[in-house]
Amino acid sequence: MADPKSQGEGFFSELDGFVEPSSPDVDSMDHAGQLESYEESTGYPEHPGGIDRPTPPEESLSPAIVTCVDYGPDGIESTHVTDVRAFFSNPRPDSSVVRWLNVVGDPPAFLLEMIAARYHLHPLALEDLLMIPQRPKVDEYAEFSEHPYLFVITRAVDEEEGKLRSQQVSMFLGERQVISFHQYDPDLWHPLLTRLEDEGSRLRRSGPDFLFYCLLDRIVDGVFPSLQDIGERLDEIDRKITSASNEEAADEVHEIKRALLVMRRELWPMRELLGTLVGNQWPMISKETRTYLRDVHDHSRHLADTVEIYREATNGMLAVYQQELNQKMNEVMKVLTIIATIFIPLSFLTGLFGMNFNKSLPGMDDTNSFAWFIGGCVAVVVIMLSVFRWRRWI
Repeated sequence: MADPKSQGEGFFSELDGFVEPSSPDVDSMDHAGQLESYEESTGYPEHPGGIDRPTPPEESLSPAIVTCVDYGPDGIESTHVTDVRAFFSNPRPDSSVVRWLNVVGDPPAFLLEMIAARYHLHPLALEDLLMIPQRPKVDEYAEFSEHPYLFVITRAVDEEEGKLRSQQVSMFLGERQVISFHQYDPDLWHPLLTRLEDEGSRLRRSGPDFLFYCLLDRIVDGVFPSLQDIGERLDEIDRKITSASNEEAADEVHEIKRALLVMRRELWPMRELLGTLVGNQWPMISKETRTYLRDVHDHSRHLADTVEIYREATNGMLAVYQQELNQKMNEVMKVLTIIATIFIPLSFLTGLFGMNFNKSLPGMDDTNSFAWFIGGCVAVVVIMLSVFRWRRWI
């Protein structure tokens, strides 16, 4: 069996020269043959440039935004990367204990190839990174013993203009670096960047595994405000579901139910992912960091349970609304039935005395016959209403 290390060298044989670069010509780069030797020897999928990617959402149609944060107890340096080849040709700052490379948007093929060559990323991980959406999962790539890393795919849910949206977040955890990719929202990690500016923060003084934990914690905690907003809306709807505007309330309940379905679809696999991270021994994650990951796992379980409770609440509200509709329909049908029942004998009497039999019906020659007829009809109506009242039908 071929040596994985030699295969990795063949995979990026034409990219190793970027350490001492000339000005890159992105349009003229030949991606077609760069992975030929690797594919022939291992049968792995095609290179990133050849993967048939789905159409990205509108939020990620803009060019990818690449930022790099090198930090340690002695300092921090943040860089907005515009020329990746030139950036990688420079050494790390002396104060850099952890390097965090973050990519926002739809990364072009040459960018992925350079990052993969620099950090020895596996083609299968790159394929999962590009094929959006993916189910949240964790994979360990330790076959390259000199450069082991974890690859994690998760989903971030937030709220924009009153509507939920979800984006895929992919992360690579290595020995001294964390690489993260997400589809949109450049401000997703803003709270973490603020914490890194604090010299005394635990994040600033810890390794890449703690940054990895903070990223997961940010994703999970980002769901709480949206879920809290849904809970407040449900409380308000519960108070007005029986009012005259209950039809509008029912429409809002349906909207909330759809939002909860999105949350459930994202949170349940996320809970499984965190359970896997907590329940296994990973060489890249310290024992102390696993303790923090257990807290994130607990938060995800709490979120999943809350989503289920809210879904049951929406089902109950919709059942109450449907019950009220049925009750109103029954009231209408009862009134119509009473009216029809009352007019059945009246219709019989009017039809009987309206027959064209000359001097055959009693009272036809009486001048008061019409009054007696009207009196009889009224008596029939009164008797029937009395019976209905006695039977408690009305």
